[in-house]
Amino acid sequence: MELRHLRYFIAVAEELHFARAAARLNIAAPTLSHQIRALEGMLGAELFTRKTRSAVALTHSGKRFLVEAQETLKQAAHAELVGRRAARGDAGSIAVGYVFSAGCSGLISETLGGFRKSHPEVSFQLARMQTFAQFKALGDGSLDVGFTRALQRYPSGLSGFIIERQPFLVALPAGHRLAARKQVTPAMLVEESFVAVSMEMEVGFWGNIAAITPPGMSLRIVERAPDAFTVMALVAAGAGISVLSGALARIAMPGVTFRKIVGVTRTADHATVYRKNEGAPVVTAFIEFLRGRIRAH
Repeated sequence: MELRHLRYFIAVAEELHFARAAARLNIAAPTLSHQIRALEGMLGAELFTRKTRSAVALTHSGKRFLVEAQETLKQAAHAELVGRRAARGDAGSIAVGYVFSAGCSGLISETLGGFRKSHPEVSFQLARMQTFAQFKALGDGSLDVGFTRALQRYPSGLSGFIIERQPFLVALPAGHRLAARKQVTPAMLVEESFVAVSMEMEVGFWGNIAAITPPGMSLRIVERAPDAFTVMALVAAGAGISVLSGALARIAMPGVTFRKIVGVTRTADHATVYRKNEGAPVVTAFIEFLRGRIRAH
């Protein structure tokens, strides 16, 4: 059974006349009659009773089948529409990964919300994960787009561009001698004890602390933590100070004070990362939307 059989049947059922239905379908009446007989043979049921040579009435089976045939054609039309929208990138699903700081900055809510205004039939599946985990997920196809820390070079098969720059801020325990200042310089921090993220998170990046270290000097790291939130908790507990992305200052953690660092040229950058050979229209549409966001800013 094909969709054309359903269209032929519905035309006859609505017209209750083979000649008029044939004219509506723009086919010959004998051809239409043959197709209806073929449909009845497939179903093993009589759908019409003949009143005259052309006039017909629906049987009980025909009335029941008409309801299903109409719903099937509606669903087929909807499926075709969805397929066309998906091909244009107007519908579909996108798996997005993001680092903690990108979530705090408002980058995720702003970009996903903005894209959905013009693409309301697109859904997102969000997963917070570290940068290198995102690269792996992009490679195996379980992730479509990643919001990561920016790198100078991306793994083979991946590409990316900077989408947001955040300043570096110093995180201080409440009551620290520098907390009374509105801003600090790197030179004021050289004698301090620092809390940093783990070496695994630092690999491949310009580290936060390295970004504010005066030339020819090294700062003292007394403790490392698995993520930025834990770093902040250790700062609040008085374990040391730290250097974090300005996005994290939006987290109101008791016992932590953020201050601007002046005289630092480097920034904490977030990047959009994706597969170079991406073929899904909805994903490429999202990437182009993100590029447009950069141009607009």
